Amino acid sequence: MISLGELRGRDNNFDLIRVVAAFAVLFVHSRALSGAPAAAPTLGIGNFDSSAVAVDVFFFTSGFLVTGSLFSRGNIFEFAWARVMRIFPGLWVMLVLTVAGLGLFLSTAPASDFFSSSVTRDYVLRGATLINGVKYNLPGVFEDNPYKFAVNGSLWTLPIEWRLYEYLAAGWVLLALRPAWRRSAFRLGAPAAALVLTLIALKTFAAQGDRDPAQVPGAMFFYGAALQMWRDRIGLSYARFGLLVAALTLAAASGAAFFPIYLVTLGPLVLHFAYLFGGPIRAYNRVGDYSYGVYIYAFPIQQTLAALIPGVSAARMNVLASVLTLACAVLSWHLVEKPALDWKLVPAAATERLFARLRDGFLEWRRRSAA
Repeated sequence: MISLGELRGRDNNFDLIRVVAAFAVLFVHSRALSGAPAAAPTLGIGNFDSSAVAVDVFFFTSGFLVTGSLFSRGNIFEFAWARVMRIFPGLWVMLVLTVAGLGLFLSTAPASDFFSSSVTRDYVLRGATLINGVKYNLPGVFEDNPYKFAVNGSLWTLPIEWRLYEYLAAGWVLLALRPAWRRSAFRLGAPAAALVLTLIALKTFAAQGDRDPAQVPGAMFFYGAALQMWRDRIGLSYARFGLLVAALTLAAASGAAFFPIYLVTLGPLVLHFAYLFGGPIRAYNRVGDYSYGVYIYAFPIQQTLAALIPGVSAARMNVLASVLTLACAVLSWHLVEKPALDWKLVPAAATERLFARLRDGFLEWRRRSAA
């Protein structure tokens, strides 16, 4: 038995888990984007396929790691800038490339109309800020594709993810006057939020016979946050991993019982795979964290392939899109994402100094006013 509380640092398989999940989404999207017949529902649940599992893995992993980052840093400015630098630089470059590339070479609209269109403006501004969600279309782009118009449908999860970061940060800031209460408050609040959101997801499933893809991510995120806060009480072993797999497998045979068992077991399964299994697979950590690049580039690349190769099969799209997407992800990580992350402490320190000056100025103003 290994205590999760004793395992710290980056000696784990989270990078590998996330990149596998990202490619799982790519493979499922190839069917819809190539126009192939939809796959049969998994376990009789309408929209439950490997891409749904991958999204849940992303959100659980994010909740676990981001909450750990918040408490290990202990500094809201460093936490906020780490999140900004992880999400936005790569996203902005992708938006510029898709607008410029698709607008100049694949849009049926004249260039002047394309670049002056409010649709283009909304695509860029909403995507660049994640305020009020994202827009998926660009003028005259992918009009004849099997899956029409959408440039990057994968981005629907990003505003949800960002909002969950904001909830964590808000909880930290609200307890600024009682910092000693933070750990206890998060140890109670994260499980409570996970439980409430899980019950909502189960209620929807009971009423509709299907999972709501917009509800489960939040439950998984706070489930990850809860297990992070209670990691000192969590033990990992091959026997427990086997029991979790057996429980999920037996539940799958009953169909309806699968979903609640899945919600409970997915997180512990991810943690077991992340920390319990080592050896050669750990070598992936020396390569780079390419999962975000795969996530932001796969969909537009697949849509471009569908436009340039009419009738492309799902299998051929999988191969071509995997190679092209991985190339973009590698370039994005080494040229944009990693350099941005390496620089994150600079704006964090500057922001902290600015707030300190504003605070000191306010206190000085109050002192003079009182005098």
